Amino acid sequence: MRRIPALILVAALLPSSGRAQVRVGIAAEAGLGMSASPAPVTTAPALQITPSSPAAASLTPSLSAPAPLVTPALAAAVRPAAAAPANIVPGALSAIKPAAAAPDKPGSDSARAAATALFDGTALSAPAIGGGPSVRDSAPEDRRSSGLSPPTDAELVAAYRAAAPKSQAVETFGRDFVAMAAGAVQKYTFMGNYFLEGLKSQPLAIYRAAADFISTHDKREEPASRRFMELLGRWNAFQDHGREKLLAMKRLGQEGPPRNLPPSPMPGGEYWDMATGMNAQSFMYRELDPAVNYSFFDYSPFVVSYLKTAAELAGAKNAAVVEADLNKLTRPAKPLAVLRTKNAAHYVPGFDKKLEEMADWIAPGGQLVIQNDPSPGQRDIIIEKHGPLIRRLIAEGWEFEYGFSGSPGNWGGYGLDTMTLTRPKAASKKTPEEALREWASYERAVQYLERSFNPLGFLFR
Repeated sequence: MRRIPALILVAALLPSSGRAQVRVGIAAEAGLGMSASPAPVTTAPALQITPSSPAAASLTPSLSAPAPLVTPALAAAVRPAAAAPANIVPGALSAIKPAAAAPDKPGSDSARAAATALFDGTALSAPAIGGGPSVRDSAPEDRRSSGLSPPTDAELVAAYRAAAPKSQAVETFGRDFVAMAAGAVQKYTFMGNYFLEGLKSQPLAIYRAAADFISTHDKREEPASRRFMELLGRWNAFQDHGREKLLAMKRLGQEGPPRNLPPSPMPGGEYWDMATGMNAQSFMYRELDPAVNYSFFDYSPFVVSYLKTAAELAGAKNAAVVEADLNKLTRPAKPLAVLRTKNAAHYVPGFDKKLEEMADWIAPGGQLVIQNDPSPGQRDIIIEKHGPLIRRLIAEGWEFEYGFSGSPGNWGGYGLDTMTLTRPKAASKKTPEEALREWASYERAVQYLERSFNPLGFLFR
């Protein structure tokens, strides 16, 4: 059958806050394609599916966020008085408990006391509903199923025919089928249904094939669909592994891109990362601290398989990958050293409320890290979705620091806008006026950036 070429460029100029603003359907760490909607960012990269491409790696959206168009010195730090340290020993963690009871009310004395005290036991039961084993606790498997060698094109075609027997995607794309499937599913996990909307101008056969890929991805409970997505994720990880090696060679003697993961304040502690998506692959190669245990959570079998394989290929033995619904996570057996979220509130309905509960799982001296791409729209989301929680934590005495991507300062040197809240090691509270002043400093800084923002500045870089 004749192969149909495709070139998909998805970018739109949409109104926001009363003025034109570039919006594209990528959020660097969405991780939950089926419920996603486009998140505002400042640049408009080309999104394309191109047959005969050598690898799906060429379709991967860039992780590193560009420097903002205006880079004021807007890193700020507000620190409460020093307190006597508590004896906290973060325990090893590689999975999550199933829900056993209703959680304590977020911010209550009992919720905070639970994170302060050590929990009994060191082992956990199986992950919550929808979860799977992590990299660290997986049983031994053969070389291919463990991700140490990629699946073949023939295996992937056979698995897809079993998962979607009525689909014509194999015939539509021919020898490019595997790369096209990986590219489409990858974009969907970043963009959600906005990806399919952008395909409506393409030939009908291409649109139907892409829709079949998405339908297969979303049938995560069907064994045949899950098997195809797991194989496809593993194949995609091998393609990106080759790209990582090439990038490493090119960067010899050169400074790499800015970091995205702030360090853990507790060596040996647990670092939970919410819905990072496929971009956690680059973290595993370049940003993990060997003294810290990392758990990366995602709901997509494709993304989870991709990240598990990436962790093996990168030799990241301290990186666990957990398939789970974020809103069904339960308190870990030991308090967390770091809980990081980027854009999860935008892509996971209700996660802003869930984070209010999860903040109480952080150990004294541990940190809640909230990050976003350097764009007005995403900063507005942080204020709307996480503002109430942040104000509550500040009032409870948490240290509050923030910095904008590219700005000088402790938290401004990252590729993302970064806000950290550090839990005090001893009971500490602030007056409502003090808490309001600290939060208002962030809001004023965001307002300054938005007034100075040029939505078309990326055209002149």
